Formats: sequence, structure tokens, C-alpha cells
Amino acid sequence: MGSGISTSDGEFYFGGQDGFNYFNPLELPTNTVVPNVLLTELKVSNTVVLPGEKSPIQEQIGFAKEIKLSYGQNFSISYVALNYTAPQQNHYSYRLVGLDDDWNEVGKEKTAYYTNLDPGDYIFQVRASNNDGVWSNKITSISVHIQPPLWRTTYAYIFYVVLTGTILFAIRRRGIQRIKQQLAIEQAQINAEQRILQQRRDAERAHALDIQKIKFLTNLSHEFRTPISLILAPADKLLAVKQESSVAGQVKMIRRNARRLLNLVNQLLDFRKMEEQELKLNLNEADLITFIREAAEAFQDLSERKKISLHINSDIKSLKTHFDQDKMERIIFNLLSNAFKFTKEGGEVSLNMFIRAAVHETKPLFCIEVSDTGIGIAHQSKDRVFDRFFMDNNVTEILNQGSGIGLSIVKEFVELHGGQITVESEPGKGTTFLVSLPVDMINEDNNQQIDDAEYSLTNEETGETAVEMVPAESKMATILLVEDNEEFRFHLKDSLQPFYHIIEAANGKEGWQKTLSGHPKLVVTDISMPEMNGIELSQKIKADKRTSHIPVILLTAISGEEDQIKGLKSGANDYLTKPFNFDILHAKIDNLLSFNRSVKNAYSKQVQVQAKEIEIESGEVKLLNKIVQYIDEKLNNPELSVEELSRHVGMSRGSLYHKLLEITGLTPIEYIRSVKLERAVELLEKSDYNVAQIAYMTGFGTPSYFSKLFKNQFNMLPSEYINAKRKDKREKI
Repeated sequence: MGSGISTSDGEFYFGGQDGFNYFNPLELPTNTVVPNVLLTELKVSNTVVLPGEKSPIQEQIGFAKEIKLSYGQNFSISYVALNYTAPQQNHYSYRLVGLDDDWNEVGKEKTAYYTNLDPGDYIFQVRASNNDGVWSNKITSISVHIQPPLWRTTYAYIFYVVLTGTILFAIRRRGIQRIKQQLAIEQAQINAEQRILQQRRDAERAHALDIQKIKFLTNLSHEFRTPISLILAPADKLLAVKQESSVAGQVKMIRRNARRLLNLVNQLLDFRKMEEQELKLNLNEADLITFIREAAEAFQDLSERKKISLHINSDIKSLKTHFDQDKMERIIFNLLSNAFKFTKEGGEVSLNMFIRAAVHETKPLFCIEVSDTGIGIAHQSKDRVFDRFFMDNNVTEILNQGSGIGLSIVKEFVELHGGQITVESEPGKGTTFLVSLPVDMINEDNNQQIDDAEYSLTNEETGETAVEMVPAESKMATILLVEDNEEFRFHLKDSLQPFYHIIEAANGKEGWQKTLSGHPKLVVTDISMPEMNGIELSQKIKADKRTSHIPVILLTAISGEEDQIKGLKSGANDYLTKPFNFDILHAKIDNLLSFNRSVKNAYSKQVQVQAKEIEIESGEVKLLNKIVQYIDEKLNNPELSVEELSRHVGMSRGSLYHKLLEITGLTPIEYIRSVKLERAVELLEKSDYNVAQIAYMTGFGTPSYFSKLFKNQFNMLPSEYINAKRKDKREKI
């Protein structure tokens, strides 16, 4: 056993138990059975894949038809040939259709590996040969689908195409727009040049037309001078004759307005002379301060009608010098007219006069400062206000801005006098014109320094307002006129003003506000008005406990009885139908005011009787004590004002004014002065301070002002008072 031999002819002999066996290898038959190949395993990223819903294969790999893989996944496929005759001698070859062009002969290798395949569809094919090297024609295959990444999907490529098209379209459109903009800029430049040329031509035509207008108005002005002179001459004669105060006031109004009209006419003639350079000075000796004051008085009625405060202040009492009276009057007229024109209702216009030393000249400069609280001048227009025919197009608040020659005339006249004019303005806050004139003062010893309070309508040291500086108005009953027709309201005011202190309102809404703030004794109102009619105003007045005591008289052009009944049912006390006699209105007002006074007196008597029975500190005494205590605390404060006092006692300025006037007969300013003067008397009697020290200790701005008020109160100067007290002490000793 175990023995064997090979012969020379290629036969092999092997011994066995029962003999020996032999065969010739060359004569053995060839194995023609071709094996099939079976896929045995799928690995993705070196991990065995099992079939499942979310798996790359839905069935066992040997039965699966397709493998679905994501982009970037590496995989391998294992396989085996079904040949059991010397299976170790089986050989294999495979290919991936779509990647390999030829078969890969891998010998006995039973696994195919693939990495980094591009997205797409492939077919994996494998075949085998048996132990005798016979290759099978049967190919085992399976589809392989590599899914593309998001940026390589069909939708992504559609997006790339759309994005590229959009970018190209945007670039093209931007280029077209840039070309259009360039063309538009060029067209705008061409249009601007054409507009400039057109404006220049229009300006030349307008200037030529203005010259023709001026020629026409100049000729017409000569015709106006005669009738104006005929108005002024009788007015001057009437003023020379002693008249009643009411008649004299009306004649003065006629004369003032006739002079203003004559100034307007002369202004056109002056402008004509300016064009022809014929202006010359006609110097005369006169008091410049007095002359300017009289010229400014022409604006008093305009100040009252437009409800604009006019303040005239001067640091010197008189100034005799040489000046052209006609041209100086025109300067003042134009500056004040311009200030009133651009100042709204409730504003202020100030005319200040003072002397200051010149820097480069030997003569002193007389300064005229006209300031207002109007709408102001835009910064870009400030340098052009003295140009002829200039009008600010940005000014929309003023309907009639004038002709644009007034300020140019002022500048010409000022320069004729050797002076100069400047302007300072802030839009929305006001404008100030400053005229500086070199003057030769005559009789300089007579130029006395005076206190501003003597001429100013507003006392700056005490904060006193124009209303409180006029005691005559405080003694007259305050009547509120509510009428939307400005001309009729003016006639009503003109008729009643000699007898009452008049405040005005243009509609019912404004009338209600004036009723609360002005504390009128009686209200006269029209029925037909915007905002709030007269009946609604009457109902509002009577329904409010603060105003229910105020009598109301209704005015209307409707004479029906039903309308009269409706008006009286609203709470009105009386009714008048237009047109009516002003004397009847005056009588009705007097009757209602007299009735109110009688009711008040009867009521006050009852209160006095009750006060004797129960001794308590009344509200009026408490108020006065509180006021006096506050004045004592702020005694040395020169800035103490009525506003601070009213805030301290918790009342409005108007309410405090009427309350103090009713209790003491003095306005708040007068009462503050009286308390301060009483404290000053105590200091004069009991201390060794001099007059100046006491003046500052009691809150007066200057000793001279303190001395003036002290003399008005006690009919002697503080120094005389001290001497008198000392004399009394010596006599007693």
C-alpha cells in the first residue's frame, strides 16, 4: 500500500490491497460541464448589506435585480461558481458595463471592488470556468444605479440654467439702465441749460414789464397825491381844533392812515428816482428820537387790528441832529411794515434806539433796531432781501408779500445818510434789521439817559406784560367779541372800545378759548360762524361752572322768532338782529353788567355778614398771605416774574391777574412792587444800609429805577425819606 510508479510512456501505477491500479493522464476525458456563477455577498463601505426597504437591495443578493447606491459609496460584490469537481481550479472574470470595456481576468479571486463611481446606471457581469478551463457562456449580471448628488440632479441643472440666464439678463438690463441714465443726465443738462436761458429771457421780459408798470404807477401816483393831500389838510385842521377824545381818536386814525397811503405813493416815486439816480438828501435839523416815535405811531391801529404787540424803546430821551425827514420816515415805515407783514397774530414787533461808539469813525453811530417774532428769512435768501424785486418763494404763510422794492429803498436811503443796514434772521423765530447812522449831535448836554420802562410797553426788569402796564384797561369791563367777519368785528370793536376793554375771536372755538383765558365780563357773539357757531358757544359757556356767570348776547342776520327762541334757549341773556343800532347794543351791555354788579354786591354783603359770625381765614386772605410769603422768599431776586408767582399759587397768569385786581385793586406787577417797597421802607427805617444796597436787597435792577418807583409811591426819594426819618428822631431826642 502507498506504493506507486510512473512508466516511461506516461502511465501511473498505484498498489492496493487487491492488486494495483493504473491510468494514463493523457487519455482521461475533458470535463465539459460549465458551472453557473452565483452572487453571494454585497458590501457597502466594507459593511455587509442585508436586504430591506431602505437597503440598496430589496432581495437576497443572489436573486436581486438591482443595487441602488448613493453618490460616493464604495462597494464590493462577492460571487462563487457552482462546480464541485476540483472547485479550487475554477477561474473568474468580471466587468462593469458602463465603466469597463473588457473582461477583467482575476483568476481565483471571488470579490470585485469599486470606488468613486460617477452617478449613473451600470451592469455588473461575472462568469467562471471549470477545473478544465472551460469558460461558461452563462453570465450572471445585476444592475447598479449610483444616485447623483443634489448639485448634479436634473433640478439642479435646471436651476443652473435659470440662474445663468438671470445673471446674463440682469447684466444686460443694468447695462441698458446705465445707458439710459447717462442719456437722462445728458438730457437733463440740456433741459437745465434751456431752462436757464428761458428763465433769463423771462426775467428780462419781467424786468421790462416791471419798468412799464413802474412808469404807469408813477404817473398814477402823481394823481393820488392830490386827493391824499386834500384828506390830510382837513385832518390837520380838525386836530388843531379841540375835539372830544373819541372824535380826536377817529381823526388821528384818518391822519395816520392817510400818511401811510402817502408813504406808499411816495415809495413808488422814490423807486423811479432810484432808477434814474436822482435821489438827493434834504437835511433839516430836528429831534430824531421824537420824529421816529411819531412815525411809528402810525402802526398803532395795525398793531391792535392784527393783535401784534408793538414796543418802542430808546436809551436816550432826545437827539437833535440833521437828517432827511422824508427819507427817515420812509425807512421807519418800510421796516415796520415789513415786520408786521411777516409776523403772525400774537407776535411782537420792537423798535429800539440807542447810541454806540464807531470803530473807524469819529462820529457816534445812532442805531435803529427793528425786530419781530415772525416767520424769519431762509438762510439762502438772507443776502438777497435788499435786491430789487426779490421775493422769497419759500414763504407760503404770507399771501401778499408786496412788490419787493421796500427794503431796496431802505438800503438806498440809509446809504444816502452815510450809514449801513444789516439783517439777522432765524427761520421760525424772527428777524432783526439794524440801521447804523453816523450823526452830528447838537446840544449833547440835553441827551439824557432814561430808563427803558418809561417808553417801553414791556418792563424787562420785572417781567411785566403790555396788558398789565395799561391800568386804564383794567378799570374797564372786558368784553369778548366773537365774529368771523373781520371788518364787522373791527367796527364793533371801534364802537365799544372807548367804553370797554375789548378782546376778539374769529370763530366759536377761538371764542371759547378766549373765554377761559381772558375772563371777560360779557360775551357778544355772532351765530353763523365756522368751527363752532354762536349757539354752541353759548351752550358751552352756560354749561361750564367756570363761565356760567358770564352774560351772552347773540347777534344774527336771521330775524325769525323760532331762531330767536332757539338762541335764548341756549342760555343767552339777550338777542340782537342785524342791522342794529350800536347805542342799543351799548345799552344792553351796560344793563347786563350793571345787573351782574348788583348781584355780586348783594352776594358779597351776605358773605361779609356770615364772616362776622364765624371767624375763619378766608380764601382771599390765605392767597394774599401765600403771595406775600413767596415775595419775601424771593425778595432780592430781580428776575421774579408773574409767571413764577402764578405757578407757586397754582393759578394761571390771567386768573391771578383778575383775582388780585378784584381783591387789592392792583395788578400782580403793582402788588409785587408794593410789597417790595414796603420791605424797602422797613430797611430804610431800621437798618444802616445805603439806598443802592437796599435797592439790590429788595430785587430792583438798578438804584435809579428803585428811586423812581419809590418817589412815585411815597412822593419823595429814598434819600429824602432817610433824612426825614433821621430828623424826626433828632427832634424826639
